[in-house]
Amino acid sequence: MKTLITGATGQLGRLVVKHLLDRIPANDIAVSVRTPAKADDLAAKGIDVRHGDFDDLALMTEAFKDVETVLIISAEADNATRIKQHRTAVDAAKAAGVKHIVYTSIVDPRADADFTYSAIHLDTENYIKQSGLNHTLLRNSFYADLLLAGVPHALETGDFGAPAGDAKITYIPRTDLAEAAAVVLAKPDDHINATYDLTGTKGVTHAEIAGYIAKATGKPVRYVDLPAEVHTGILTAIGLPGHLVEALSGLYVGAKKGDYDTVSQDFKTLVGRAPQSVEDFISKSLAS
Repeated sequence: MKTLITGATGQLGRLVVKHLLDRIPANDIAVSVRTPAKADDLAAKGIDVRHGDFDDLALMTEAFKDVETVLIISAEADNATRIKQHRTAVDAAKAAGVKHIVYTSIVDPRADADFTYSAIHLDTENYIKQSGLNHTLLRNSFYADLLLAGVPHALETGDFGAPAGDAKITYIPRTDLAEAAAVVLAKPDDHINATYDLTGTKGVTHAEIAGYIAKATGKPVRYVDLPAEVHTGILTAIGLPGHLVEALSGLYVGAKKGDYDTVSQDFKTLVGRAPQSVEDFISKSLAS
């Protein structure tokens, strides 16, 4: 029986595969992807590449065949679509005889959260619990990697902008979250029906992040607290879909209320070390 990772050609999925290969043999790993040709490099390592699509119950059920544990990585779409897709994935896992679902959720999932994607994760968590299958919920905080998107503009203008005020967010590098997932997938029986809050080492403000960028590059960078409507206008102008603009705008609204500043030790408990700090992540990412 294999361990399967969905969305394995995505940024998080590839990192999970990388960390899992350090823990179990390649021939014990399967992946489900919408475009198998994009996973040729994984197939070359001896990984079982399967065709899957969260919009197709029959296809997903076939992809989950002879799989004991599956990691369902959250898809990218509007709330209604993603809720339906995630439910399809859970239904397929149950139909295929999967024993254990591991799911990438979000810290503090709530139906009424300002970060609108939070409602998706709460629905999926509840649907997984109702399935009766063993499960592990990985409540991931926000990727530190996302902070790098603002660096080029900051270095060009000296301004690092966001509508964050002095809110603190427990950012954590994507590769650390992937390693935590790999730890669970390698020994799922040690994590039956467990929920882990996977956060950074501390909540950081955007003013602190601007300081980290300045320190790493040797260039003057200051934090600019953008008005919400200016931030929304920028996101819309660069072509982001409306549901993503709404979610990102809501993230900062929630953060200002203290929604995402709680630090958990679950990552250290799982992996055996603290996650990389935001300052160290930015320093190493921007090292020339």
